[in-house]
Amino acid sequence: MLPEPRHRARTRLSAWSTGPRRTAALLSVLALIVLGIVGGLTIGRMSDTPATAAEPGPAVLGPLTGPPTLYGRVRQVVDPATVVVEVQGRPVRVSVIGVDTSSTPACARAGAQQFAERFLGGQEVTLVPDPTLPATAADAPAWPAYLVVGTQQSYTDAALVAGWVDPGRGRYRPGFENGQRIAQEQRAGMWGPPCNRTS
Repeated sequence: MLPEPRHRARTRLSAWSTGPRRTAALLSVLALIVLGIVGGLTIGRMSDTPATAAEPGPAVLGPLTGPPTLYGRVRQVVDPATVVVEVQGRPVRVSVIGVDTSSTPACARAGAQQFAERFLGGQEVTLVPDPTLPATAADAPAWPAYLVVGTQQSYTDAALVAGWVDPGRGRYRPGFENGQRIAQEQRAGMWGPPCNRTS
């Protein structure tokens, strides 16, 4: 077989070096180079950074179920379960959580009122809501809250142990009932003379 003429061999070589095969080969090599650079950078970052556990994100809370804690000064003790507190210059009528006066006998009402006035009258108090109770309507006549005085004592607990009220609804009902048992054992307030309540 005779060798190809030189001009024809050059033509085939030129076609291969500038044709679609040459372009595809160059693109493949270029892609491999880029992948190698990116991979090297990634490995470098991984080796420079110490391995740590993923930090937890902020806790996700559902909607709050009650109003915020408020501060104010008692301006009026309406009855042992209801007071008017001045909060930021506005009067707020408060229904004290955990205090039930519906069973307080007539013979103990004056003593219960006097106790409430001595304990709360003019005091700076913290109004603490109870998120376990149903939300209060915007037009409700009173805002339910625990009243905590500056000594960190709850008026609800004090009134129960003193024997002037019954335990009402609230998150801490077991504690309220324990306070009432103390009053019964000590025959305090309405559990002692002149009322001598028995149940």
